[in-house]
Amino acid sequence: MQRLVALTVGLIVAMISPPVFSESFTDKAKNDGTVEVSDEDPAMQKAMARARVGLEGFLKKAGSPPSDTGQYSVKVRVSEGESLEYLWISDLKGQGDLWSGRIENVPVVRSLKKGQAYSFAKTEIVDWTYVDKGRKKVIGNFTTCALLTKESPEVAQKIQKQYGLECE
Repeated sequence: MQRLVALTVGLIVAMISPPVFSESFTDKAKNDGTVEVSDEDPAMQKAMARARVGLEGFLKKAGSPPSDTGQYSVKVRVSEGESLEYLWISDLKGQGDLWSGRIENVPVVRSLKKGQAYSFAKTEIVDWTYVDKGRKKVIGNFTTCALLTKESPEVAQKIQKQYGLECE
């Protein structure tokens, strides 16, 4: 059975200026903070698989970040009843498989608030991102790349170029 999941896109919206987008997923996200995508969407499944492959390296780097990097965040799966959404968490602190940080989005899940401290297991991480300031590139953020597959090629290319987001 196909289920829709809400993907909060607040982190990429904060990183991208509005003039780049015209009727894109971020325009829709400004109204409600989420974009609904099937949990069986092939692009999203591929994005989450890519994130899992690089997760250990990311967590190691996030634990001792080089000075020319910043804005380390992870996207985690959060559920409440029948609601399932994915939220960006920043200000990461970890010990083994347990992590914590601060919620960066306005959650649909009613028991959570933007800015609230949130603890999670490493297994709940579905994506990760950071900024390489020296190269002026966004590293990771694979789920945003998956969302860009829903945009016109022109819009997707413009966003990728402007923000140094590398999507396959």
